[in-house]
Amino acid sequence: MGRVDPQKIRNVALLGHSHDGKTMLAEAMLFAGGSIERLGKPEAGNTTLDFEPEEIKRKISIGTAVAHLTWRDHKINLLDTPGFQDFVGEVIGALHAAEGALLVVGASAGAVVGTELAWQQLRARRLPTLLVVNKMDKENADFWKALDSMREFSPRPVAIQAPIGLEAGFKGVVDLLARKAYEFDAQGRPKEVPVPADFKGELEQRRSALVEAAAETDDALLERYLESGELSDADVTAALAKGVASGDIVPAVCTAAARSIGVGTLLDAIVDLLPSAATHQVGAVNARTESAEALKTDPSGPMAALVFKTTADPFVGRISYVKVLSGTLTHNLPIVNASRDTPERLGALGFPKGKSLEATTEVGAGDIAGISKLQNTSTGDTLAGRDHPIRIPPIDYPDRTYSAAVTAKTKADEEKVNAALVKLVDEDPTLSLVHEPSTKETVLQGVGDVHLDVVLEKLKRKYGVEAALQVPRVPYQETITGSARAEKKYKKQSGGAGLYGHCVIEIAPVPRGTGFVWEDKIFGGSIPHNFRPSVEKGVKETMEQGVLTGNPLVDIKVRLVDGSTHAVDGKDIAFKLAGAMAMRQAVMDAKPVLLEPIMDVEVLVPERNMGDV
Repeated sequence: MGRVDPQKIRNVALLGHSHDGKTMLAEAMLFAGGSIERLGKPEAGNTTLDFEPEEIKRKISIGTAVAHLTWRDHKINLLDTPGFQDFVGEVIGALHAAEGALLVVGASAGAVVGTELAWQQLRARRLPTLLVVNKMDKENADFWKALDSMREFSPRPVAIQAPIGLEAGFKGVVDLLARKAYEFDAQGRPKEVPVPADFKGELEQRRSALVEAAAETDDALLERYLESGELSDADVTAALAKGVASGDIVPAVCTAAARSIGVGTLLDAIVDLLPSAATHQVGAVNARTESAEALKTDPSGPMAALVFKTTADPFVGRISYVKVLSGTLTHNLPIVNASRDTPERLGALGFPKGKSLEATTEVGAGDIAGISKLQNTSTGDTLAGRDHPIRIPPIDYPDRTYSAAVTAKTKADEEKVNAALVKLVDEDPTLSLVHEPSTKETVLQGVGDVHLDVVLEKLKRKYGVEAALQVPRVPYQETITGSARAEKKYKKQSGGAGLYGHCVIEIAPVPRGTGFVWEDKIFGGSIPHNFRPSVEKGVKETMEQGVLTGNPLVDIKVRLVDGSTHAVDGKDIAFKLAGAMAMRQAVMDAKPVLLEPIMDVEVLVPERNMGDV
């Protein structure tokens, strides 16, 4: 497979609460499209998209996985994202590569907290969405109740299908618009069957609600519907697609992915209702001129590709997953990392299919590819042709909210652990590794405890080293609340070469976050210019050591206002020691206090609970 017409591409992200069946649904779609030869199951650890050992062990998705299939002459790229919130960074990256989404909801529990969080992410990106009520064959499954649960935070869902059978008896769907019923073969492909007799009366009622919702997307269409009471199937389908694109409608379908029921009709809905890759437009900047450019999904335009995911393995190497936004990426194209202004060299180029890449020589605009062995590129960077370097805004990831001190289990592995952690942090934009000078600890920061536990497992599996996590010590800081003046003299004169340094300083607090401010306010030569930096050095060392608890001093302005020297015994070390002594005295006189770290928190509360909160 080579370059594909962007009009024929659907890039679709799967989102939802953990364990609502996203990976199984993606597996069933790949099977229905003939992309894979057997239907794997997450509980068996043999799906195409959950292939990392950490995923197989936990039976949850940890990273976004990509695979493609062909349906009705359209290429569908599926981006299966984790439902567990510790791995939200993977979801955010996938949303930058998709033009549409499937929001997967369990038919028994309906919309839950993970569903709402996924919905918020989809609305923030304004991503056209289909609602998939999955696991319709499970106990207490109820399509209509699940649909109602979505309306608690979204007024837009509208059923385009109805289920045939309940729970274990679920065996097919009714297409409300076409008034046709379908059951499915073992591969998930639909075959038409008669509409159940007991549903024919309800069918017209449900169909009317669908047609009315579609008509409301267009004033002229609504007027025609009110006049005639009917619209053609083609008009309704076009109106639904328009409503999906604008976010006014979220069509709902029903599936039982593990039994391949409803999968073929879901793929039809993806082709008919979700926007093509050709609709994607993004603002960009010419990296040479810094002038704005609007990128269109044009295979003949300037090449620009966004790196939305990176993986690294000591055996397989580094793979960068890209969405080609404009132009055509070829294996021999001279490229540059426009985000860093550094040249890059393409390794192998291929279409992702789980953990493998299907080799290709070119990837057109709108498509997704994997590139091996890029040396100077990270997630969020833009790759562009060297003759027309274009830079796309980087992906905005959430702040790290969970921290742990990390230590190697053996002293001999310390350097190896740190080197391996640097590689894993480069792979995951929601991780960071910092050395906290006040506690002398190496702190690993991420989204949650499971996130960091997975990092340790990858350390052991990929790099053969073990580390432990523990609660980090609190990085307290010290500061002052008042002003003070101090004078100190360091003198050592007992015959022979002596030492002499004398300084007067004034200190005052400055706004939080300012740091250290140094001012030389000496007029004349009471302290020669060559000794004044030594006074500052002594002051800074005291700032680093603190005076109350051994934690760093912050947000202080220090003025050097006076002092004296000795023609023979004046020395740098003496002025440094005098500066340190004066700083300690001044801080103790300026009402020092201990600062605790704080975090700004934004709390989202349903309107009905605002009063209680």
